[in-house]
Amino acid sequence: MTDLADQLAAAAAHGPTGPLARLADESVLADIAEVAAGPLAPVLAQALTDAAGRGAAGWRMALAEFIGGLTAQQSLLALASSVDELLASPAAVGAHAARLHDVLLRDLAPLIESNPSVAAGRLEGAVRLAVADAVAPFTVLGQLTTLAQHTAEEFTEQLPRLVGAAMDRWASEATVIVPLRDTLDRLCHAEAASVDAAFELACHHLRSALTATTMPAVVDSLTAARSRFATVDAAEEARHDAKAYAAACDAILAFAAQDQARLADAADRLTTALDQRSAWLSGLHQPSWLRPRRAAELAWRRLVLLLQAASIRISETIWMDVWEALGAVLEAYTQARTSQPLPGVRATPGLAVVVEPTIENAILRQQSLLAALRRSVTEASKMDTPPLDASTAELLLTRIEAAAANHRDSRTQRLRGTPGEDDDEDPHQPDVRRLHRLAPALVRTFGERQAANLTAGISDDDLNVLDGVVYHSDLARSRTAHPVLDPLLDGLLGQLAESPQFTSQVRATFGLLLEQTLRFLFSRADLTTKTWGLHRQKDHDYRRLLKKGERRPLEEDLQQDYYQWLATGQLGGLVTVEATDIAMGRADVITTFGAIRYVTEIKRELTNVSRANLAAKYLRQAAEYGGTNVPFGQLLVLDLTPHPEGTPRIDESVWLTHHRPPGATTDRAVIVGVVAGNRPTPHDLSKRSPTRRTTPRPTSS
Repeated sequence: MTDLADQLAAAAAHGPTGPLARLADESVLADIAEVAAGPLAPVLAQALTDAAGRGAAGWRMALAEFIGGLTAQQSLLALASSVDELLASPAAVGAHAARLHDVLLRDLAPLIESNPSVAAGRLEGAVRLAVADAVAPFTVLGQLTTLAQHTAEEFTEQLPRLVGAAMDRWASEATVIVPLRDTLDRLCHAEAASVDAAFELACHHLRSALTATTMPAVVDSLTAARSRFATVDAAEEARHDAKAYAAACDAILAFAAQDQARLADAADRLTTALDQRSAWLSGLHQPSWLRPRRAAELAWRRLVLLLQAASIRISETIWMDVWEALGAVLEAYTQARTSQPLPGVRATPGLAVVVEPTIENAILRQQSLLAALRRSVTEASKMDTPPLDASTAELLLTRIEAAAANHRDSRTQRLRGTPGEDDDEDPHQPDVRRLHRLAPALVRTFGERQAANLTAGISDDDLNVLDGVVYHSDLARSRTAHPVLDPLLDGLLGQLAESPQFTSQVRATFGLLLEQTLRFLFSRADLTTKTWGLHRQKDHDYRRLLKKGERRPLEEDLQQDYYQWLATGQLGGLVTVEATDIAMGRADVITTFGAIRYVTEIKRELTNVSRANLAAKYLRQAAEYGGTNVPFGQLLVLDLTPHPEGTPRIDESVWLTHHRPPGATTDRAVIVGVVAGNRPTPHDLSKRSPTRRTTPRPTSS
């Protein structure tokens, strides 16, 4: 064992030619199981998974021996670290998931009695494999739902969060949920697990509210959830998570009851709870696979904005607004409860990279989408040059409200067993060919029938504009588990967090703006995105490949597109968005959250888009706006240089930089994003010769 320990110390330095290149040697295999049972197990796990990633000879056999040796591991720290290393390796999971699962659950019952902490750690590893679809879940579920009457506290205190992860994963399967809920009921009587079990039961009631299809059912489940969250908050100090969920439940209940004072109070309590929770989590250890993503806080903060706006105009509230708020709760819950059981796995067939709570509710989705469309059309109508004329916008708003009411009424009639309007055959079939041709996003979002009802009699131009509004709104909606956007957003927020000014409201508000900016940049990097949807004409797409002698797009083109994206998207109607007059050479978009203001400077570059050149030419101006408000801003640059070999990836086109003027003591942070224009299509690139430049240089505008 000592000899192998010495080999491990040199393994990383020697790489494929070092001692671990001889994994198939019998002398090495003989000691692997022994090391797996001792304190050096994590070191060996790291070395073996590294060898597996390199494809070293004999790694499969060596890993199998190591996994088998974990049955004798008696240290929770060594076990947890070893399992983390194994589950972070796609090669290890792909080759030995079933073996690892079986080893972790082998002889678990006697281990619960002799070493309950290690038993809990082994069960956690098996749960991670099951929720990621790496193994069948039946054995794990059996372990979670079979609880001895007298079980050690060190084991039971870990069970509620594992049961909760399983309930989120299989929330739509009643045969799984019922026995898991029974387990939580029993854990409520175990002193070490009672508070966490009560929290998971509260989450169960919240999930019931988020899947309910009538408002009375929503109210009943929210009331039960709110009561349990409040109990958890009172029972244990610093349960800011329970406090936040209780405030969210209160807010929706007040929203439905049209109680303005209660709604405003709930929104304030939610804000306070989120601030406290953020500070608490910054110094709290959590299992990495269950740690909330940074995007979760942004989802919560958007809910706060929605509730604050609603408390001001609650007299205008209509049916679908309550559903939209409930949809925001669903988004926040989904983000907060999303897990990453196999952190090293990326796009591996059959394995779940990120596991979201399984919550499906068609009526909630439909009503939320209608509410979002209503707000988008309303905000678009307020623009200086609205894309839809006043009569068309008014007609659409009337139809949107009627569609929401009809959907609610038809649902109520079906529950009562009476035929509704939607149950009758419509003798007038809509022109679906026109809809699919001019408004595919509208059809995809609302379905043929509802899209036809919303747009009957609307001109082709207005239909195309409306489709652009829907398309933009859909792209702006939060997505979980995007392989590029998620790590990019998380990385930038992490860098921003190093600034002492990036706290509380600044972190929340600039984070929301950054998230929408990244989604905008991602959508504009996709050549199929309808950037001209709000402009009526395809030739207004500023990304198009420029022909010889053609006028270059101006900063204004990018400015208007970004402004409309913010004004009609997720933040539309919740914050103030202004596009400045560019007559004096300025092209900015100003986003205001109460007293906090962020300026996004818009520029175009014709010759050199290197980071150094953009910083030298534009950074000082973009940073200057932070002199009278918070020191954070954005710079968007329209890149009109030729791209005969293609364009950079989106995560290579966004970065954080800083500027400190002479004599100043505070750095000003600027997010820089480059939007590629003058772009050839992939088909054009396939015809180009790499040895000569074929992109014509356009004339000056």
